[in-house]
Amino acid sequence: MKSVFNFLTFILLASLLSSEVFAAVLTQTNQKTHLRWEIQSAQNQIKVSKDGNTVTIQSLDPDFFESFAGDVATVKLNKTYHSNYKFVEPKVSGEPYKLEISLKNQAVELFSFYQSKSKGYILDFWLNEDIVSTKEASAIPSRQSIKVAPITPLNKKKPRKTNKVEEVFGVKKGKNFGVIKPKSISKGNKSKQYRDFRYGAAFIWDYEPLIPPLGEDINLARKTPDYLYKVKDRKYLDDKKESHMQLTINFYNKKQWGLMTRSINLYEEKYGRKDSNRYINDFMKAVSMLRNSISKTIEPKFAAKVDEEGEELAPTSFSKKGVKAAARNLLVNVLDLSTDYELNKAILRYLVQHSRNDEDYIKALDYAKKLYVQASDNADDDMISYSSKVILNSLTNLKQLEKVSAFLGTKAVQRILSPQEGIAYKMYIDLANDDTKTVIRTYEANRRSFAKPVHPSIIYNTAEAMFRNAKYKTAISLYDNFITQYSHLSESSNSRLRIALSYDLLDKETNKVVKLYEDSINKSAKMDIRTESKLRYVGLRVNRNKELTKRDLETISFLNLADAEKKSLSKNNRKLLWLTRMRSMIVTEKYEEALAYLSTIPVDNLRRIDQRSFYADGAEIVLGVIKTAYLKKDYARAVKLWEVYKGKYETRVVKNPYLHFIVTDSFAKLGLYNSYERAYKKLQILNNSFQRRFPLWVDPHMKISIKDYMVELNLGRLLKERKIKELSKYLEANKERKNVNYNFYKGIVSYFNKNYTSSVESFEGLLVAPNINNLLTPEQSQQMIKYYLESLYESATPQRFRKNVVALTDDLRRESNSKVNELLVRADYLYLESLYGEKNVNYKQLKRKANEFLSVYKDSTYGNRVKYLKALAFVNTNEIDGGKSILSEIVNGKDVPEYLKGLARTELSTLKLRNKKL
Repeated sequence: MKSVFNFLTFILLASLLSSEVFAAVLTQTNQKTHLRWEIQSAQNQIKVSKDGNTVTIQSLDPDFFESFAGDVATVKLNKTYHSNYKFVEPKVSGEPYKLEISLKNQAVELFSFYQSKSKGYILDFWLNEDIVSTKEASAIPSRQSIKVAPITPLNKKKPRKTNKVEEVFGVKKGKNFGVIKPKSISKGNKSKQYRDFRYGAAFIWDYEPLIPPLGEDINLARKTPDYLYKVKDRKYLDDKKESHMQLTINFYNKKQWGLMTRSINLYEEKYGRKDSNRYINDFMKAVSMLRNSISKTIEPKFAAKVDEEGEELAPTSFSKKGVKAAARNLLVNVLDLSTDYELNKAILRYLVQHSRNDEDYIKALDYAKKLYVQASDNADDDMISYSSKVILNSLTNLKQLEKVSAFLGTKAVQRILSPQEGIAYKMYIDLANDDTKTVIRTYEANRRSFAKPVHPSIIYNTAEAMFRNAKYKTAISLYDNFITQYSHLSESSNSRLRIALSYDLLDKETNKVVKLYEDSINKSAKMDIRTESKLRYVGLRVNRNKELTKRDLETISFLNLADAEKKSLSKNNRKLLWLTRMRSMIVTEKYEEALAYLSTIPVDNLRRIDQRSFYADGAEIVLGVIKTAYLKKDYARAVKLWEVYKGKYETRVVKNPYLHFIVTDSFAKLGLYNSYERAYKKLQILNNSFQRRFPLWVDPHMKISIKDYMVELNLGRLLKERKIKELSKYLEANKERKNVNYNFYKGIVSYFNKNYTSSVESFEGLLVAPNINNLLTPEQSQQMIKYYLESLYESATPQRFRKNVVALTDDLRRESNSKVNELLVRADYLYLESLYGEKNVNYKQLKRKANEFLSVYKDSTYGNRVKYLKALAFVNTNEIDGGKSILSEIVNGKDVPEYLKGLARTELSTLKLRNKKL
């Protein structure tokens, strides 16, 4: 992100902002005595402060600040009070956006307060005449001619006042040397904390369009067909048959189901099952069965059974299902027998609702068609309208879009459907056919004529079309509108996630995007949306984050899905889970785990476009594993890994010269020069314009051109073969190549030529200012420090040697490995020798340092020599007996070199002669 916006940028921004989107935030008024700014905002939305000649207005809300900045750009600069405006965008996520107002001079004062009634800040700029007159009396130029010192840009840090710190060859003591800790350099040179969207949970797919919702006609959990149809009383009670029927109806109305059933059985025994009143009896039977299944538990008549998933059903549940099924069969029989439209209508409405509840759209369609025909015959517009909507809804759910279009074209349907419903279905069909442009055109053409509230399918499907066309800002507005009006619909969960994803794709402030993903996780009712939200949340906070904290790493646990989430995992979410989990391993540098995990993913079964993502990441994982082995000097493993995986991953993506370089160098380090030559030629023919640009997960320690890689390989091979003269000539021939590690090789050449002063100069230049594009490997760093210590010891004064060694060992002690410990032992030993090499030896200091050395490095090869120096320190600090004891120990030691024994004997003899003389 740019740290400072150009003022002209905001003028352009202001001209682009639509008045329909942003209302005026800033109003400027020129009063007689002052200049007033009125800023419409919440009290905690901005912060106003004044420091000297600068007034700063800060806000954490990017949308508010964008609108505010546009207004500032349009107001006329009043030069009496203001000299300049400067807009500053945060370099680090979480910092505020700022407007810096440079006041004309010190005489301009600010009086600011928040006005609750108008819900805004009032900023009054006025001139302090006392200051003006005082300055004039002091012969200071008048207000119009005062020069205001330029304001220091916020991205330039002011120098801190610090205590004087000892410096070591130009570097303050305690500062890390990049050669020793290269990660500190690469970290400090990262331009943004977060990688772009492609590095996170990057798979995006289309959501299903929203079928125009059809409300529930009957709540079957409480109501049965008797709610829709009342059985009529009999008129001719003198007739025994009719009288018997009335008795049954009375029992039915009183909900005396047992007596009703016995009455029906007696009626059927007396008059037969084919009687004309049979359909009424069947209807009452069905109602009683459904009523019983709702109101109380029915005793099971069958043994427990298992469902389709193999789980045992509770007997009560099975019994209720059976009773309801039997009741529905009776109702279907009634439809075949009855000519009573009101009765048939009630039954069909019940059966339609039941089929819809079971998502059996074929049956729902069949019953709706029957209802449509009977309603048309009876001119029942309400049922024609209802059945038409069910037919459309069922056909849509069955994906019979051509039939939906044909049905919409009938005059009867056009007459009973509202204009918005018709448009909603047409837009659904277009979106289902992925004709997003037609959806957007339809919406734009009718937007102003839509009566509010706008149909939910119109809003949602237009938002989805906008999203698919990358019109994310418009999509956000529509999704937000949908959530506000239709939060009860399950698609509101989709909308929350789409808003978060849109903000993410627009590269909005990371903290805000994270909060939107968290809202989607917490507020989404749909399990698959919650799962996707979690994956995208981890993709942002972990996979795209270059500076992971402990709290960020904890969010990886979201990838461990609950059992319910695993069962409902969609194909798209499963693929996204694979990608996100693998990438979380990459960013935490668990390359071995990532490679093992990648081998378990069925990549070859995915679409080609998805395969490319996994293969490209796989190539980077292989690079990470090989680089790790290479930097650990395990060159054999690096070469072996290359041979195993290059065909599976590397050949499927664009080449990476850095990978070819470390493989080629590994061949050289192993002395496999035939393989080295082959690899060298392959690297040589790589084209710079066809290098890998994405993904780049693994940071190379060398970010240089192919030609520079070739030079480094030649320099490394000449050094390995100890061809110092050829190395020197080749190095000087390539001296002008800026990214070649000239100082490193120059220092080594000078060391072998015993030009220690030149060697020290080269190595110190490298220590102070390493080339961030060409960092040393751990092996090269150890070589450099080793030769630097020896060259410095040979060429520098003891005082300078010790001063520089202290700075170097401060960093070395922070690294913990065997090779570094060897260098520390050598450095501390040479430190002791430098103390002993002084003309006037400080034996007290020598004794103290020797004791420290022997306590820390108990098994050092320098131990006997240090003991000898310690003995000399004892002797020269008048601790004769202690010195003699150590010297005798050296003389009698088994593993002590003969030259040290000779020195010890000489020193003991000298002590004896001195005693005799005394």
